[in-house]
Amino acid sequence: MHSLNIHAMQWQPVADISAVNPLLPDDLACFRELRDVLQRYGALDRFGISLIHRHFDIADDEELMEYTDVEARTLTVKPVKKSDIDWNHTTITNWKLTEDEEVARIGCGCARNSGGHLGYHRGT
Repeated sequence: MHSLNIHAMQWQPVADISAVNPLLPDDLACFRELRDVLQRYGALDRFGISLIHRHFDIADDEELMEYTDVEARTLTVKPVKKSDIDWNHTTITNWKLTEDEEVARIGCGCARNSGGHLGYHRGT
C-alpha cells in the first residue's frame, strides 16, 4: 500500500511573482508529459497546472483561503488564521509536489458550506 504524507507549507520559500520566469518554450514538453500522466490516471478533468508563486508574505499561523461570491462572479483569496478555518468545510485546492513522497499543501483552500461555496460576503 502506498501513501503520501501531507504537510503544511508556507509561501515564503516560494518565489515572488516578480522573480518568476514567464512560460518558456521548454516548459511545453514538461506540460505534455504531465498531461500524459494525468490522462493515464483519468485525471485530466480533476487536476491542472498552476504557477507556484507568491504576492506577499503569509504568517506562520495563516493560510490562504478562497472565497467565492457566485452572484458577483468574484473569487477572493486572502490570508486567514489557521485557527479560524473549519477544515470540515474546506476543500484544499493547491498542492506543491516535492522530491520525496510528501505533498506540501500550498495553503490555499476553498471555503464551502452545505450549499456550496462560502462567499466572503457572508462574514468570513
